[in-house]
Amino acid sequence: MRVLMINPNVSLQMTQKAAEALRAHLPPEATLVVETGRFGATVIASRAAYTIAGHAALDCYARHARTCDAVVLACFGDPGLEALREVADVPVVALLEASVRRAGQIGRPFGIITAGAAWRPMLEERIAPMSQAPLFKGIEVLDTDGLDVSRDPQAWSVPIDRAKHRLLARGAQTIILGGAALAGLASRMGGDGQLIDCVIAAAQYLANVLKEAPAARPVYLGIQSRGLTAPLKTLLATGSR
Repeated sequence: MRVLMINPNVSLQMTQKAAEALRAHLPPEATLVVETGRFGATVIASRAAYTIAGHAALDCYARHARTCDAVVLACFGDPGLEALREVADVPVVALLEASVRRAGQIGRPFGIITAGAAWRPMLEERIAPMSQAPLFKGIEVLDTDGLDVSRDPQAWSVPIDRAKHRLLARGAQTIILGGAALAGLASRMGGDGQLIDCVIAAAQYLANVLKEAPAARPVYLGIQSRGLTAPLKTLLATGSR
């Protein structure tokens, strides 16, 4: 089994951190193939960067469309998720969706901690149409970005703990640590509330999806394009198989 992990920003450091976290929770028979965006923002922390990241994610997938068995979109916020599912003939899972699904399975009110103020409205918009939205108690954002947190997670342990307690005070009982930069921190945080590591949630969701996944389906879009990379142009024109 070849699992393609896509980091749709251009930070190799974030790719490495996400890959290390994901690899630890994949089945032993899985081979993890990682791709970093070839263009776009170093940190996705605005609507413009988010939109570009969706394009970058499609471009990454196009390079492996005929060789991967599943895709993990490793950006909390899931840029390009619906478009990936449109063009892919294999299962695609993403960090935010998987984490919210996990919170829904637990069945208790949940909140999110992530980095970057611009993410608050973007995540709220993603969660609003989900069936788990009635359990949602809000978002606490760290006054930094994910790349900064990934460089020195320990330096942010106190702000993260304070954010957790603010969410608990608002009625959340489950806390999602949102972003690959926060991967692994759940195991170091004690106290009240159940914590969800978004990368672990994605790995667990992928395992369940693969058990139930139908056979690969041919995808043909017939989209003619200009100015795209050759792999993406071919994928859009001829399909993934």
